[in-house]
Amino acid sequence: MYMLREILSNDGYVYCSLISLFILMIVKSINNGRLVDFLGFLGNSNYLRIYIREHRFLDPFDTLLFINFCINLGAFFWIIFQRYFDAGEINFTSFVVLTGTILLWFLIKTGIEILIGYAFDTYNLFNILSFQQISSLNFIGILLIPLNAITVFGANSTLNLIHITLILIPLIVVLGMIKTMRSNLNIIRANIFYFILYICTLEIAPYAVIHNYFDLSRFF
Repeated sequence: MYMLREILSNDGYVYCSLISLFILMIVKSINNGRLVDFLGFLGNSNYLRIYIREHRFLDPFDTLLFINFCINLGAFFWIIFQRYFDAGEINFTSFVVLTGTILLWFLIKTGIEILIGYAFDTYNLFNILSFQQISSLNFIGILLIPLNAITVFGANSTLNLIHITLILIPLIVVLGMIKTMRSNLNIIRANIFYFILYICTLEIAPYAVIHNYFDLSRFF
């Protein structure tokens, strides 16, 4: 006797992909030239150097791409839950809570960065670091669209793609940080103490806590 395996619906991932593509269409209509430059984010430092002058809190371009990042990261987490914890199909309420938690996490983190910048009169430094981080996350959000689709609908590739994505996400963040350091060495050198404080307290410590809590070694 063969045990029948429950077939999970992928409609939730289809809806996420459609919403992401719709967001990208809006972003393209807002500033097509900037989007083209943004897609070369990893290839050169031009985007970070040019558009830092236009960076402001709740910028429509960055805000829409950040929403796209939260949606696709939430979808990726659900793929992990399905693979390792038998989470079942995407539940709308649970997905909204998950995506909202991701959004709230990074908003609080960015808000703390801005407050530290004002408190220690190092706003320019933290504005640059905030822009770099948001740009890195937004680039990851675009990259997750095809990666999630291939992971969900690809044959016999789920586990490998999950591992590849788990490596790519921190790698892109680190590469973005390196680009920022190379482009703003003078500002960073003048505020080296605050830069080290930022790295230790806002970049390393939170993710170390998350790693210890979830024990990410189980995913490998």
